[in-house]
Amino acid sequence: MDPLNRFLEALDLIGKDTLDLVELEGINLKSAQQKVESIDFEELIDLYYDDPIGFSEDVLNFYPDEKQIEIMISVRDNKRTTVRSGQGVGKTATVACIIIWYMLFREGAKVIATAPTRQQLNIVLWPEIAKWLSGTYADTFLTLTKTMLYMVGYELEWFATAKTATKKENMAGLHADNMLIIVDEASGVSDEILETLLGTITGVDNRILFISNPTRNSGIFYESHHKDRDQFCCIHIDAEECERTDKENIEMLKRKYGANSNAVKVRVKGDFPDQEDDVFIQLYLVMRGVNTDYDNSQTVESIDIACDVAREGGDETVIGVKINYKVLPLEIRHGQDTMKTVGDIMQISNKLHDRYPHIIIPVKIDDTGVGGGVTDRLLEIKKLEGLEWLRIIPVKFGIPIHHKYYYDTTTLMASIVKDLLSEFDEQGNKKPSDLILPDDNELIAQLTTRKYGIYESKGKIKLESKKEMKKRGLKSPDRADCLFLLCLPVTVKDAATKRERRNRF
Repeated sequence: MDPLNRFLEALDLIGKDTLDLVELEGINLKSAQQKVESIDFEELIDLYYDDPIGFSEDVLNFYPDEKQIEIMISVRDNKRTTVRSGQGVGKTATVACIIIWYMLFREGAKVIATAPTRQQLNIVLWPEIAKWLSGTYADTFLTLTKTMLYMVGYELEWFATAKTATKKENMAGLHADNMLIIVDEASGVSDEILETLLGTITGVDNRILFISNPTRNSGIFYESHHKDRDQFCCIHIDAEECERTDKENIEMLKRKYGANSNAVKVRVKGDFPDQEDDVFIQLYLVMRGVNTDYDNSQTVESIDIACDVAREGGDETVIGVKINYKVLPLEIRHGQDTMKTVGDIMQISNKLHDRYPHIIIPVKIDDTGVGGGVTDRLLEIKKLEGLEWLRIIPVKFGIPIHHKYYYDTTTLMASIVKDLLSEFDEQGNKKPSDLILPDDNELIAQLTTRKYGIYESKGKIKLESKKEMKKRGLKSPDRADCLFLLCLPVTVKDAATKRERRNRF
């Protein structure tokens, strides 16, 4: 039996045209699907079974561009497709439409969508599916829940589901005649899991799609575009050449970090990063932090607040919060006076204290330059209001220290962040990232463009200063410095003592 008739028989729809189906189910098709209503249901299936582009345009009202069409055709025609791209090129919309098309026209289809974090699936991909499915003819047959998309009446055997790519065992044993696996941000998924997924696509109509920013120069995703490219249909999307992308933002990134910087290569050009030996924190480490999931059921044991205070009009005042090991989206201020910054910090601190009254909250301030005024006023408020739960920790950047490996306080703080993001523990065993970062282009770029050298007289590692970065045409790394402060460990009791003595790190 051909695919069309197998599909119709499975739905018990042989011999029923669209009008009959509408009358039986009481469905009110929207005007956007009028041309679909005018043909027999059998003709509809026959027309779109091998035509994801026509289906997307006629039924979903999604009009793909040249590169999106290339992805759709590759998934239709090839067992393995791998896509490296910049940001904002419409990857998620493309994937959503592919999932709906495959689900509707493949009998007993099983679609597995996976990514490093729940957010990429539940907050990004699934709402995109809802956007293109809702109110269309396809909505007649498919039901969408928070984590599932299934054929009505066939919930257990005909479905799409979202699974985070954290455990190999969750991906093993996936088999079906018609199966599609989508791996979003594949560069951030472990090779062990990617190998497991590749091993499952043994059926004739089994497909796998890797799609990602190319964040690292090793691993299965990297090899799918290099030595293993003969096994994949390889697609490259440059955000600069895509009509739908924000060209103003792209030009801003190029001006700030250089057209040949890794930040631009990966997030704009869709190219793999250069292996820069003199960059202190590599891009793939930072992306491990971005692509690590957080367990929201964890008990809150620690809260850190930090502020890097702007010194010049072009710099940013950055306020950060870290709860356990998750850094929340940074608060950015431009041209703000120090007293308003103090007010912002106190508002954030008070809200967190109201929610977690049992936790002592350290606030670490960049005490260099104008930051000293913020420190002094916060200390005054703490004393006047008797805020015993608040600890004010002044920190100076760039101060030489007695350390075996690192020359100054800035380099030491950067090394702490690097260790938290590291792939390996002290015993050499692989581990997940111990720091979760927000997906912030500016933060990522600032962390991955700062170089280091060896302080010749003592042989210690020294991070380049802000002044040296500005000489290279780079912006002040205010967001990165705020992160350094957030991750600087402090002992609460010691912090209180140091504060009262007004000693400064």
